[in-house]
Amino acid sequence: MTKQTYQPCMCNKVASLALAITCMFFSSCKTKSELRREQELDKLRQEVSQVRGNKADVEVLSEELKVELTRLGNVTEEQAAQSHRQYEEMQQRVEALTTRVQALEQRAVQEDRPSPAEKPAPNAYEAGKKLFEDGKYDDATEILRGAVKSRKGDEARKAQFLLGESLFAGKDFASAALEFSEYRKKFPKDSLVPNAIYRQANAFRSMNKSKEARLFYTELLEKFPKHSLAGKAKAEVKKLK
Repeated sequence: MTKQTYQPCMCNKVASLALAITCMFFSSCKTKSELRREQELDKLRQEVSQVRGNKADVEVLSEELKVELTRLGNVTEEQAAQSHRQYEEMQQRVEALTTRVQALEQRAVQEDRPSPAEKPAPNAYEAGKKLFEDGKYDDATEILRGAVKSRKGDEARKAQFLLGESLFAGKDFASAALEFSEYRKKFPKDSLVPNAIYRQANAFRSMNKSKEARLFYTELLEKFPKHSLAGKAKAEVKKLK
């Protein structure tokens, strides 16, 4: 009787131990670099959702700087030059945020109303591509979003990548980085994955996020060291040091 009771307990312990080892194995599959890249993309998503509030804060700060510059009538030339530089930097930040907010607001309006882009014609990808080539990036983005939602196969793949390209060309770098991330999730074995990684890195660099950009340039070098973009990625990493 004692032997029969002991054996099931041991089996349960062995099964629990095997389950724990399996969990530990799968939880450690992702590398530290991959986890860091995912964290940076999550932060970027939060930044995009908060950009409207940030715009108001920056505009207030910009007005305060204007008042301060008006007050500085009798300061030294060096102090005046420094204040002017600060004002110009703030103006650049305001303009960058304003551009991003306008893009988000326009997208929100388009999503709130029915649009032909949501029901694209059979040649939706070609239509979006033509608009992109003509430099009409906002219109191209709208059409391509519809194509991504409704198309399958090769057309969906091409539309997803071109969507990221269109957003990047329109200087909506945050959204571009996220769309290239979606491309990599949907088509992880595609030949354009290295290009998507390189575009992600460029998007972060364009937002003056050097640390994040370096992560993606490094990923390209580690995973695709012989790709044609590897040399450019290596040069960018040196510039960011």
